[in-house]
Amino acid sequence: MSCLAMFISLIYVSHSLIAREAQEAEIDSIVTGSVERNARLGVRGALLFTEQHFAQLLEGPETAVEEVMERIIEDPRHDQITIIERKPIDGYRFPDWSIVYWGNASYMDRKIATVLHKQDALNQAGQTAQLYELIQRMAQGSHDRDAPIGRPSTK
Repeated sequence: MSCLAMFISLIYVSHSLIAREAQEAEIDSIVTGSVERNARLGVRGALLFTEQHFAQLLEGPETAVEEVMERIIEDPRHDQITIIERKPIDGYRFPDWSIVYWGNASYMDRKIATVLHKQDALNQAGQTAQLYELIQRMAQGSHDRDAPIGRPSTK
């Protein structure tokens, strides 16, 4: 039996319960805490917040990703948490970041809402693939522009 930890990728979406007037401070708190915790646990990922929804891709050792996910499930700022993908991976796809963050995006809000409300597994799988692709493109764009990592974009 191998002593290497199995790595997983997990994508979830949720409805935000953060009051609009508190969003800036709350998101800053989430990002600050995530940078420290994720670095300590060896978790990498990308977080998208759209004022109404969260979408996040987490990756790393299975037990560490599960620990982060348990904290998210207990977090009162989230509602209707839906894990839309959980699969084994060979290694980090976001190796340089403990967390990458993007703020308010109405286009992404529509995508996240669609994933949350899909009942048909086949349609949800297609929407999940599109959401992952968008997160991956934004992560690459952020990396290419050398944008701030772990803080809301000012662009």
